[in-house]
Amino acid sequence: MCGLVGYIETKDSANCSYDINSAIASLEHRGPDAFGKDEFFTNKKVGFGHRRLSILDISDAGIQPMESFTGRFKIVFNGEIYNHLEIREYITSNYNFNSWKSSSDTETLVNLFEFLEFKNALKLIKGMFAITLFDLRNNCIYFTRDRIGEKPLYLSFNESSVLFGSELISLTKFSSFNKDISMNALSSFFKFNYIPAPQTIYKSTFKCPPGKFICIDLNKFLFNKTYECFDDIFLNDGALIDEYWSSFNLLDQSKEEIKDFDQSSLKLEKIISKSVKNQLISDVPIGAFLSGGIDSSLITALMQKESMEKVKTFTIGFEDKRYDESKYASEVANHLGTNHTELILSQDDVINIIPDLSKIYNEPFADSSQIPTLLVSKLAKSEVSVALSGDGGDELFGGYNRYFLAPTVWSILKKFPYSLRSFGADIFLSSPNFLEVLENTSRLFYRKTPVQLVEKIQSLSSKVKNIKTEKDLFISLISGYEDLSEILNFDSSPQSYAYNNEVWSNTSLSFQEKMMFLDMITYLPDDIMCKVDRATMAFSLESRAPFLHQDVVEASYKIPTEYKIKNKNGKHILRSILYKYVPKDLIERPKQGFGIPLNEWIKGPLKDVFYETMSDENLSHNLLNKSKIKKMLDDHIDGKRNWQNQLWAIHSFQNWFYENKINS
Repeated sequence: MCGLVGYIETKDSANCSYDINSAIASLEHRGPDAFGKDEFFTNKKVGFGHRRLSILDISDAGIQPMESFTGRFKIVFNGEIYNHLEIREYITSNYNFNSWKSSSDTETLVNLFEFLEFKNALKLIKGMFAITLFDLRNNCIYFTRDRIGEKPLYLSFNESSVLFGSELISLTKFSSFNKDISMNALSSFFKFNYIPAPQTIYKSTFKCPPGKFICIDLNKFLFNKTYECFDDIFLNDGALIDEYWSSFNLLDQSKEEIKDFDQSSLKLEKIISKSVKNQLISDVPIGAFLSGGIDSSLITALMQKESMEKVKTFTIGFEDKRYDESKYASEVANHLGTNHTELILSQDDVINIIPDLSKIYNEPFADSSQIPTLLVSKLAKSEVSVALSGDGGDELFGGYNRYFLAPTVWSILKKFPYSLRSFGADIFLSSPNFLEVLENTSRLFYRKTPVQLVEKIQSLSSKVKNIKTEKDLFISLISGYEDLSEILNFDSSPQSYAYNNEVWSNTSLSFQEKMMFLDMITYLPDDIMCKVDRATMAFSLESRAPFLHQDVVEASYKIPTEYKIKNKNGKHILRSILYKYVPKDLIERPKQGFGIPLNEWIKGPLKDVFYETMSDENLSHNLLNKSKIKKMLDDHIDGKRNWQNQLWAIHSFQNWFYENKINS
């Protein structure tokens, strides 16, 4: 795992050659083992920088930037190519080339491009990656990411330079970088709690889309323009975007010809096992995150099956037993016989990392599970440099509650006129007397606390209020705010592939299939994988996700949905595989998630912090509605309404804003 950064300097005033040293230094956490820098002079000045975390071939032979054997190509690369030995064999057998200088997958990559066109080469490689490749013969630069978006790659366009890197922090080190906020991205953030691709929080800075590549021809590209819309870049005659793998093609795959659950389960087990085996290749210590849930337990079980030694597994727990699942992880670890490390954290241990979040994530990011992810990454790094995870299992195999709850809710909602639904929701949301009666009555009949019931009704009411279609329901379920005009002091529209009409108009797909696919192309890369990449890289730890191997992803879309979701339980087929290795009674329990007691903390130890963050003085940028935010915080503190997720988003934005000294 590594960090890359670079520039194309179009005007002498850009001063990128000086700034790149600071940019490389800012990525030390992604690669503490070595660094490199190359600068080239063609008709434009080009610079490549790299930080290395040594995983395969830890010798100096793997240092980047690296050139191909003819010197035609220069590469900086972040990630792992799991089939690189197969690719070497392919090159040797088909092109009679065997002049390898290292066992590095970077060398495999850069030389592959000598023999195949860029797009065809990408189709051959399987792994997680972000690649920048300079073709010195044709004077063009390629940028690309892996199929799912496990590894990040940012590109920024301004009048004097094009900048690119693994993290936004590296781009901000260039004096030519534009720090103006994208209002569309900001509205997207408050809608979804993360910023969906290709947007970033900054104008004219974009995420390279997964499964695609961008080519910039230095002979033709017009560099004297700032691009505020990603698609506008490709109106330029010197820029090309193309895809080497399409997630939408997955929807056209036929389901398993033989609809036999046992056969499908066995076939899937072999594919996942192969993915795990491929991802165990490492020249440094390797382990696994183990929560005790279905996904991480299955990956760990298959790792232990392949390993001659005890697999190192890691989990964290909390002193607050309501949020502590460490005992489940320990039970699974004991059964599998892993070398298990558990760390129980106090409230202060968790809270103390909050001030660092804006530095680690580089842009507003409001998935509070980032905190335990950071802490378990820190724990794992104490013993290993690579950790396998169960990420992707929910999106591919139907793990989220909304996949089986949303169709049920929709089947009920559509029986009532929209006007009646909206009126009923208003009653629940706006009548304090009704809510008080409900709370008192629930004490007699409801097994959970009355507050929990009221909160659930309030949340559901706010979400169903404006629902007219399945699409509306899905967007509502994944939204932080239903009505952005209540909090934003500007008019802007959130953007996300979740709104994609091509998916929603596809009559051959069920509601469940649409949700799972859209989560895979939005929530998975832009929330989950972003969360994991920044958390692990903060401690120079490489994370690998066997479920996201190309073969597993493509296999999952051939499996009938009824094999994934059964009797209102997700991941049915994964459970059938897991129970070959772990007893059912160790796994079957209500899904708790990787959460923290944010609700209580805002009322308690974080109360003063939140009031300070949301004070009139700190909201003086006037991007947000001060009076609305103050009321939300007061109502939350007083127990009138649970606004924890919305308040966390505001807090995350505010911290990022002042950490990065943004001028509004």
